[in-house]
Amino acid sequence: MVRAELLLVLLGASQVALQHIGTSLRYVSDECEQLKRDLDAMSINGDQLKNGIVGGQVVESACTKLRSLNVLDFRSDDGQAALCGNTCYNATAATYAAMLNYDCFQGDDEFEVANQRLYAASFQFGCQRYDSDKYCVTLIGETMDAAGGSYSLCDDVVKELECCFESYRRYMSFGTNQTVTEMNYIKNKCSSISGISTPCSCGYNTYAANISNIYVCNAGGVVLGGVLGVLLLLFG
Repeated sequence: MVRAELLLVLLGASQVALQHIGTSLRYVSDECEQLKRDLDAMSINGDQLKNGIVGGQVVESACTKLRSLNVLDFRSDDGQAALCGNTCYNATAATYAAMLNYDCFQGDDEFEVANQRLYAASFQFGCQRYDSDKYCVTLIGETMDAAGGSYSLCDDVVKELECCFESYRRYMSFGTNQTVTEMNYIKNKCSSISGISTPCSCGYNTYAANISNIYVCNAGGVVLGGVLGVLLLLFG
């Protein structure tokens, strides 16, 4: 696999963006409609909703600020920690997890649907840490920068990512069939690396949820799972 292809697989999630739920030819379930309304409601500044807009200016809320960013863009560990400290991150991640569990993202275009699903799942992986104050998103960016123009895929990239590789591979399982195949190819090629099948701990991911029986982290941590767990996070 050449460098450009590897970069596409490892860093392709930086291109994801939420577009819409369903298509004009597909019935959208009541659950999905409600979750979409929940997302829209999060974007409304609470003080403005109560008191009205002052001076004709809409004040950016924590939720609108969060959703204007790509949580997988390269940042320093401090920068990623600040993003993960956004007061709206928990509700946003839980809502998108519920939307994935309810299969809210559908359509005829595989790549468009994958974009939607990857955007929703990015809130699962975006705050995954491999140490107390070290983020996988930062490590991936640093590793690819350090690899240079000539590198060993397994020794210089996958091995350096440690548990972040498997966590990222699980995140990318929400993408296209081709992406899944490519990530599995890398895993099989580098199968001699110790612990390659072990994701990072859920103890280092405050926002991880069970999505269609997939965790981006090691589910041995204390994590609410499934649709019930997500709904408890949202409405409990």
